[in-house]
Amino acid sequence: MKSTNTLRSVIFLLFISFNFQTSFSQDLAQSIYLKPVSKMYSISNDIVVNNAVLEDGKYTYKFRENDILIEIKNGIYYEYHPKNEFIKAKIDWISEYEYKLIIVDIERRGVPFKVGDELTAEIVKIKGDEYFYTSRFNNKTGKGSFKKVK
Repeated sequence: MKSTNTLRSVIFLLFISFNFQTSFSQDLAQSIYLKPVSKMYSISNDIVVNNAVLEDGKYTYKFRENDILIEIKNGIYYEYHPKNEFIKAKIDWISEYEYKLIIVDIERRGVPFKVGDELTAEIVKIKGDEYFYTSRFNNKTGKGSFKKVK
């Protein structure tokens, strides 16, 4: 009888020890010690382009006999059209010459864009103060250029 009580006690202690180890390891995995590592990983996946070819400033292009003003300011792309129409987008640089525009606000008739749409563009040539680009939206490609306002 004494040996069965001892055996039960040993099994009980092993069970408690095993339970403590698994709960401790789970607590450790969820502790603050590992959370900064996961935050650092997500930060390291963000692309920061320091030498983007388009800097904050104003640019223009011609569209149906009108001069359209573009303004890039603090990571936001603004495009001003006649009759108080506009397009506002967040500009995310993919590389030094390539960026993505995510439409955040729009007041413009006759365009295929809506809030949330994404358009990518690549500066393919620079000649003086004129920037030539190729853009892609919904599997369609367009080409154009705009000039820096001095």
